[in-house]
Amino acid sequence: MIRLEDISLFYPDSGRTILHGISWDIESGGRWVLFGPNGSGKTKLLEIITGYLYPSGGSVRRFGSDGGADIRDVRKRIGYLSTPLKDRFYRHERLIDVVVSGPYATVGLYDEPGPADYERARGLLESAGLGGRSGQPFGTLSDGEKQKALMLRAVMAGPDLLILDEPCMGLDLPSREDFLSSLESLFGGKEMSVIYVTHYVEEITPFFKNIFMLKNGGAWFCGGIEDGLTDGVISGLFGREISIATKDGRFYAIPG
Repeated sequence: MIRLEDISLFYPDSGRTILHGISWDIESGGRWVLFGPNGSGKTKLLEIITGYLYPSGGSVRRFGSDGGADIRDVRKRIGYLSTPLKDRFYRHERLIDVVVSGPYATVGLYDEPGPADYERARGLLESAGLGGRSGQPFGTLSDGEKQKALMLRAVMAGPDLLILDEPCMGLDLPSREDFLSSLESLFGGKEMSVIYVTHYVEEITPFFKNIFMLKNGGAWFCGGIEDGLTDGVISGLFGREISIATKDGRFYAIPG
């Protein structure tokens, strides 16, 4: 799906190296966590994956192409959810219209979707626990419900890769858990690849299988979740003693 080889990002004017030596393969149906402290380079790496930023060095292959394809066509195959997006929609817009707008990549619905589009949107809303609320104004939803709606909007476009960029930022504990549980019901049997971005181990559920860690712009760890979420790996990543506890397949960080 995505192959990064020896990616670097360097700003000559400031002399800053943002990313260096990044190699990462994201396979079809892969469920990845992109993990690291604030300032580790996660956002810039996402911009390179989505084609909004060109690396200073290295190569990027997206869906089998090494750059020959129209980047606009490539982006149509990538769904992207970030927390600030929810503030761009009109408060009075119907929930179902927000979801249906996904394939058109517009804020606000300016096209005329067909009955099949609305039927699919209703099915997605039902699967996420929002069934029967399709006519509710988007602005009256809770933050957690808005995040779920925007995830459905991204899925509505039928992407091959879905990027969830810190989707639980600012959510309270029940809303966070509700959002995370919806991932399993939405993607349990699908081949869509998912990258979930966070710096909280508590958000990493058994849904995810692999983790890529960044520290100071470089790769710190790449591999299975259980191999990466250990006391030694996480303590080194954050530069302080941290113990990792587990319960029912979930991970919890305990500062030393």
